[in-house]
Parts: sequence; C-alpha cells; structure tokens
Amino acid sequence: MLYTNLYCFNCGNFFVNNHAITTGEFVVFLSYELMIVWPIRNIGRILSDMGKCKVSFKRINEVLNSKQEDYTSGKDVIIEGNIEFKHVSFAYEKQKVLDDISFKIDKGMKVAIIGTMASGKTTLINLLLKFFDNYQGEILLDGHNLKDINITSLRSQISCVLQEPFLYAKSIKDNININEDVSLDMIRDSARKAFVHDDIMEFNDGYDTLVGEKGVTLSGGQKQRVAIARSLLKESAILIFDDSLSAVDTKTDKSIRDAISKMNINTSIIITQRINSAQDADLIIVMDKGKIVEMGKHQDLINNGQLYQTIYNIQTKMEV
Repeated sequence: MLYTNLYCFNCGNFFVNNHAITTGEFVVFLSYELMIVWPIRNIGRILSDMGKCKVSFKRINEVLNSKQEDYTSGKDVIIEGNIEFKHVSFAYEKQKVLDDISFKIDKGMKVAIIGTMASGKTTLINLLLKFFDNYQGEILLDGHNLKDINITSLRSQISCVLQEPFLYAKSIKDNININEDVSLDMIRDSARKAFVHDDIMEFNDGYDTLVGEKGVTLSGGQKQRVAIARSLLKESAILIFDDSLSAVDTKTDKSIRDAISKMNINTSIIITQRINSAQDADLIIVMDKGKIVEMGKHQDLINNGQLYQTIYNIQTKMEV
C-alpha cells in the first residue's frame, strides 16, 4: 500500500511539473486511487476469511450430522476386566485401520500395546469405549458382547488417560476431583500416586491454583500427571493409558506404574512408544499397519528378530 501511494505520488508530481495534468486533477486521481485500492485489499481479506469459514462450517456440519450416541439401550453390567477381541476389523470410511485383530486379556493383567505410528493402537481403545460400533468381528467384556452393554455403564467403569488430556479452567483440586464427596486427603493421595503432589505444592496456592483453559499454565508432564491423578481417584475396573506418560521422564514413568500395580485395579492397558514402559507387562501386543504382528512377554520378544526387537535395539542405542 505504501509503495503504491509513493509510486502514484511521484508519477503525479512528474506530470504536474510537465504540465500534463493540473494539480486539481492530480488530487482527484489520488482520491480515486484510495477509493479503489482499499476495496481491492479487502477482497483479499474476504477470500481469506471465506476459506476459514468454509473449514469452520465443515466442522460444525460434522458435529451436527454425526450419529447421536444411544445412552438408554443396552444392559448394565459390573465389569471385572476380562477383555477379548475376536477377528475384529475396522475402517474409518474407506481406510482400513484394523485387520483381523484377535487377543484375550484376563482380569488382573497388565497389558502393553506398542507398535509403529498409525498402526491402530488407539483405535482398539476407541472401539472398547464404544466410540464406534460399526466394526466386524466381536468384542467381549467379561463374556458380554460389547454392543449389548449400556454406554453409560461401560464408561463409568473405565478410566482412560489421553496423551493430550483435557483440563478445565479451574483449580487443580477441581480438575482431579470427579466426585463432590471426595475429601482433600483422597485427592492428595491420588496426586502422590501420580507423582504430581510435589509439583502442585510448589505453586503459591497449592491445590487451589487455577490452571487456565486446557491446563495452559502447566507443563506437558504436569498436565498428564494431573489427568492420571484424576483417573486413579476414580479407581475403575479397567485403567487405560493412551501414551499418557510420554511427557514424563522414565524414572517417574516407572514410579507411577509401580504405584498403579499396588492399587485395586483389575486390568490396566498402556499404549506406549517406550520399551521401558512395556517391558514389565504380563502381555505385550505389537502392532504394525493395523495388524498384530507379535504377542508375548518382553524376554520372549527381544530375541525373535521381529519388530519388537528392532524397536528395542533402536531405543537401547539412543539411551547409551
């Protein structure tokens, strides 16, 4: 804009000095130039805003057109923690994500799911939580077909901690507390098990510290541990960590897992990229391109020359 005005002014000054145009004509020209340039500039802004609006409308339509979950149908069950996938396949629209998945988890087991990026690890959890039900095959929970279980009953007995946990713009205490009847001592106990208590006490307001929208005032590791404390306070039958220890160091990672193993949790599942987080599991499920390529314990898998051993060797070299 500045260069355009300077160019017009210099040209106009040249023509006025050479008596090609009058001063009045030059002033009128500049007025017209300003009247034309600003609308042209606004056209660019409008086109940019139209692109943003198009994306926003698309997202809104996806929400409005999404299938509403049925919270009334299905039976209420008391979950013990036995999980079985039988020849389960699933696709997001036309993209196949899971291909003939079969495994069994018994009550009380610690299970780790590890594998390559976009191999379908998180999708397994999405199916278990009934975020999608248009899969092929069968998923059993304590012998009950998952499709026959009431959603509210199911999710009330499963705790899932995501890699990017959601925190409210409230105090740390309110973010951990999921029940108004829970005492502060119980909240602190859960925070200690999640190894976030000391971090909280370093704040001036302690557990009354406001964390901001999505926990903006906390580090990535602190947000994950606050979310873990929230899930531990719930004491669900099934506890799921979806790469939710990725932002904490390996020592804290192990300390949290050791604390969880002492709790009254029937079944725990951890999705991870770290061998250190998986090696103590009773069962390790290794996935690649939507398929289970290996299953077993750590000592069995590190010597079979397949994907798990490859990941183990790479991470071992990086730690040296």
